[in-house]
Amino acid sequence: MKANWTKRTLVFKMPAGTSRGVMKTRDVWYITLSFSGITGIGECAPLPGLSLDDFEQIDSKLEKICTDPVTCLKDLSLLSDFPSIRFGLEMAYLDLQNGGGQNYYGSIELIKINGLIWMGDPDFMIDQLEQKLAEGWKCIKIKIGAINFDKELEILQSIRSRFGRNILEIRVDANGAFTENNVNEKLDRLAEFDLHSIEQPIRPGQWDLLSELCASSPIAIALDEELIPLINDEDIIEMMDKVNPQYLVLKPSLLGGFEESEKWIKLANEQNVGWWITSALESNIGLNGISQWTAKMKPDGFQGLGTGQLFTNNIPSPLKVKSGELFQVEIPIWNDVNQFISEWYSPSNEMDLQTSGSTGKPKFISVKKKWMKNSAQLTGKTFGLKEGDSALLCMPMKSVAGKMMVVRALELGLDLKVVEPSSSPLKNINDPIDFAAMVPLQLENSLNELDKVKILIVGGGQVSPQLVEKLQNISTQIYETYGMTETLTHVAIKPLNGPGKSELFQALDGVHFEIDDKGCLVIHAPMLNPESIVTNDIVELVDKSSFQWLGRFDNVINSGGIKIIPEVVEAKLATVILNRRFFIAGVADESLGEKVILVVEGESVNITLESLEKYEKAKDIYFIPEFVETKSGKIHRQTTLSLI
Repeated sequence: MKANWTKRTLVFKMPAGTSRGVMKTRDVWYITLSFSGITGIGECAPLPGLSLDDFEQIDSKLEKICTDPVTCLKDLSLLSDFPSIRFGLEMAYLDLQNGGGQNYYGSIELIKINGLIWMGDPDFMIDQLEQKLAEGWKCIKIKIGAINFDKELEILQSIRSRFGRNILEIRVDANGAFTENNVNEKLDRLAEFDLHSIEQPIRPGQWDLLSELCASSPIAIALDEELIPLINDEDIIEMMDKVNPQYLVLKPSLLGGFEESEKWIKLANEQNVGWWITSALESNIGLNGISQWTAKMKPDGFQGLGTGQLFTNNIPSPLKVKSGELFQVEIPIWNDVNQFISEWYSPSNEMDLQTSGSTGKPKFISVKKKWMKNSAQLTGKTFGLKEGDSALLCMPMKSVAGKMMVVRALELGLDLKVVEPSSSPLKNINDPIDFAAMVPLQLENSLNELDKVKILIVGGGQVSPQLVEKLQNISTQIYETYGMTETLTHVAIKPLNGPGKSELFQALDGVHFEIDDKGCLVIHAPMLNPESIVTNDIVELVDKSSFQWLGRFDNVINSGGIKIIPEVVEAKLATVILNRRFFIAGVADESLGEKVILVVEGESVNITLESLEKYEKAKDIYFIPEFVETKSGKIHRQTTLSLI
């Protein structure tokens, strides 16, 4: 078994204010376990000032665990003083046991959750509240204790004057902000607003006072921070017997994982104490695991699992929230995405990618993950993508294009929207998309919906002149790309519309070209592949950074001593043969060596070749019901020719 860990800094969309301070970023650590080609992933997500974990020792502790993960897996109690690491290791092992792909406890059904209102000035809090109410939330949790208490009461009064408890449940969380001298007064004043409960009104460890409050408070008290320092069963039982709270707030990532949290649930049920489960500002990996476990536990009431939308650079996830309910998007591609994310954070520094097979048999090549990171950064720089921008994944994850879109999301902090690959990927997209990648067929079928996309790149095949013409009155910035698996998608782009429209491919930064003695393009992109890549693409090189693509060397036809590039001829025929696929090819001929033929998909029709030069005109025209395609959807010319 191999183990690995990686640190990631998450960025809040807006400052997260609590009574302990304001957070703009937070660090999490991912731990992976790999065995027999399967990788499981877990998240260690300690919170400063709250977790038991020694932050200065987390890196070294993870390093030690990864040298011998089996020892800790045999006895997780060895990590009692690092509960967040214990949680992450438990997650990773569960995932590994279940075949990977962030499969901890299986899929989830709808989970009712509360909406979170962060502390801040009154206008800021009211704006958050208005948004939540407009979205149809039935329960909200308000952080209190950081601003003027009277102002907080005014906000609560405003809410209750509009919505009774039968319509909106309100929870408040003081995060231990009240003192022995003011807690009773503040609880009495809060009770005027018919609140469901208050979390942790005083700082942890004051069991005598807490016991009195739980017995006399006009508001039900839920314990949160109180639970975190208790790692011994004896201490847990003693606290529960002494304090006798109304509710427990369970945060698996801070309590040491799922097994430890289930101990709390068992004890709570025995003592008739209510409970609910919340996340603790984890990324979507941790949230995914906690949500699956929550579904397994089948709790009553509203849970605190709405934190997945707080970060600009969160991990892509199938978890979605609508009208106060958390659910999982059930489309097959998410399994592939989750598997890829686990593999991305696995111990290996390399990844196997499959070529398209458009010019031969598909094959696997090994590439460095750092090259893929460089490619993502290059794309971000080229198109001005920034953290929090939305991106669309509508390509199969088996393709390099699909994998690289996920890498861009991870490395650039893009908000990745995922749809099942189809010929019409924008059909069910309602929100604007900043960046997307498609093949020509998808572009053709999305013309009426391209206003949803700001920047679109097109690859996987040539864009026909007819399709280019249809793009000229569209505001979306559309670029045809040039690249291959060996270059980790595009190394050059050309604008297909707008004032910069061009016939030339322009190299991305750090990339330059030359041609070999066959007239084929040679790519130099050291940040993506340290070796020069010799292609079979015939180009007209303008300078070291730009070229016009003409065709494939292996498609060139030598007819009577004249070399004919099929793709050049096809471009001329594009205005003649409409609404069906076709290609030019050469077949053996006794007198010419090779003769030019035209292969058309579909039923026989009359085709005029007058626009062609004499030597370009096909000697024979063949009609085939359906072309053979590669896995990436390109025409497989050689195999299709065998059907003649």
